[in-house]
Amino acid sequence: MTKKTFKTTKNVSFGASKAEKVVPGDLVMWKSWEYSVDSEVFEEKIGLLVEIIEENRLENPVLIGKIMVFGSDKYEFIPLISLQKSKKKD
Repeated sequence: MTKKTFKTTKNVSFGASKAEKVVPGDLVMWKSWEYSVDSEVFEEKIGLLVEIIEENRLENPVLIGKIMVFGSDKYEFIPLISLQKSKKKD
């Protein structure tokens, strides 16, 4: 009988498996809570992945995406594990 194992790469940092699926320059999306005067909404955001940064959080390496959000002039820093490649083209 053969031993079954997972077919994943060795994760050296949190989010390493996502780093194989996205690269800087990709359109990415993630879900985030948005607060307004009227309500709280869980909405999808889209932006351009500018850079992948490795940070130590609680003594563990974590990959963070530096993202230029569409409709904003500021960068957002989102854990890579929360991102996925966007299927939108324009």
